[in-house]
Amino acid sequence: MANKKTVATVDSKSLLNNFLKNNKDDHFNFEEQVSYRVSSGSLEFDHHLDGGFGPGLHRFVGMNEGGKTSASLEVMKNFLKMPKAKGVYIKAEGRLSEEMMKRCGVNFVFNYDDWEDGTCFVFESNIYETVVDLMRQLVASNEEKNKYCFCLDSVDGLIKKADNEKTFEEAIQVAGGANIAATFMKKMSIALGKRGHMAIFISQVRADIKLDPYSKAPIRQTTATGGNALLHFANWIIEFEPRFNGDQILLNPSVKKMDPKTNPAIGHYAKVVVKKSPNEKTNTRISYPIRYGRTGGTSIWVEKEIVGTLEAWEFVKKAGAWISITEDFQNVLAEGGFSLPEKVQGENKLFSLIEDDSALCQYLIAYFKKVFNGEE
Repeated sequence: MANKKTVATVDSKSLLNNFLKNNKDDHFNFEEQVSYRVSSGSLEFDHHLDGGFGPGLHRFVGMNEGGKTSASLEVMKNFLKMPKAKGVYIKAEGRLSEEMMKRCGVNFVFNYDDWEDGTCFVFESNIYETVVDLMRQLVASNEEKNKYCFCLDSVDGLIKKADNEKTFEEAIQVAGGANIAATFMKKMSIALGKRGHMAIFISQVRADIKLDPYSKAPIRQTTATGGNALLHFANWIIEFEPRFNGDQILLNPSVKKMDPKTNPAIGHYAKVVVKKSPNEKTNTRISYPIRYGRTGGTSIWVEKEIVGTLEAWEFVKKAGAWISITEDFQNVLAEGGFSLPEKVQGENKLFSLIEDDSALCQYLIAYFKKVFNGEE
């Protein structure tokens, strides 16, 4: 009887392994996923973000003066606190003023030789191809294993190189359109998220955004400029709403009317709506306080958020003009080596006790973030 030939078989795991090795330049499966959370600077905002923004693309959209650039620079400031972190602010509209640089607390540099860890290089260009090439090269050729945060301000300011050379009489196609955005994100989105880089794209909105999914009108996730590609690839889309008189924080809140001399506005509430999220927070409205006159990245009035949280959790209780510090809150303070009087007169006094003690403030911020993240 003739011997039967044994046919060699290749199992599916070996087949897949060989394929991955032979095509290693075309995928990211052999690379380690880089994960982190970068604070928005606001306790309330971070709570809905599950701790902050992670790697990948995020969109900040809204009308003028809604706070998009300030919010993106707050994220940039906190991103740069991580090891091996560098920032790139793409100044495509010429709006990065001296005042804003002082207020945001980001260490900006304009010379490549000064671009060290913890600093943000200002790239002054609105040529689409040039901006994209810089981002792609930094992400692709990264032997130093840096983490980059790119802030594009804004999508609306970009223009194609060919269009930039045209005369005013010739037709110009805005580079923030759908075709360009789709091409860019198809090439960059996986690398950004996998390798631990972050990109914040700022843009305008052309019309109001409907939140009611049962409306008879066509449902639009957002009317932000940049086309559907930027909407699809974004992890978070945050819409910044316009500011009105009712959003002002007055020196004397018991007097409802603002007066520049006797009752000036000392801040305002920034308002945002989550238009897309990875954690089921879509359509959530969030507001957080801004304090005027601050510099060095302290504009978000986190001390006011702390006091609001203490009241909401009944860690403090009001009785007339007096505020009592509960035993539960005293125990929380004692764990960090802090204490407060049993009673303080007025909310402003409680504010000052927290504002004037930076160590106490940072301890409470860390405590509440741990609670929000389920670590307590």
